Amino acid sequence: MSSKRLTDTQVKIYLYILTHSGDVSVRDIARDLDLSPSTVHYNLKRLEELGYIEKSINGYVVKNPVKLGEYIIVGRLIIPRLLIYGLFFTGIFAGTVIYTILTEFTADRLLTLLVSLIAAILFYLEAIKTRRERLV
Repeated sequence: MSSKRLTDTQVKIYLYILTHSGDVSVRDIARDLDLSPSTVHYNLKRLEELGYIEKSINGYVVKNPVKLGEYIIVGRLIIPRLLIYGLFFTGIFAGTVIYTILTEFTADRLLTLLVSLIAAILFYLEAIKTRRERLV
């Protein structure tokens, strides 16, 4: 496989194929991604040449996974990496809230609550921003 970077259009097409079960056609991709069929056809050929997808009897399917640094791909689910970090800090926040309710409120716990809450919010906002920029 080539180490060349994929264009945004190629990433969108690849992700479309990845997230749709079964084979997809040029017409399906063009319609759903609001692209011209010629643009889709050109980029499909390029993805096929790079070895990421292959043509089957009924359309195109994913052949080899693409490493998307900003995302974790679990089956057909695409999760922004930053979302995982947001969940981590949400867990710290929730654990600290529960521990504080069961024991006593201290300045250290207040600091932990504030830092974990702010970190979680920032990671969630960045995950949303990344998802919108790269997948829309």
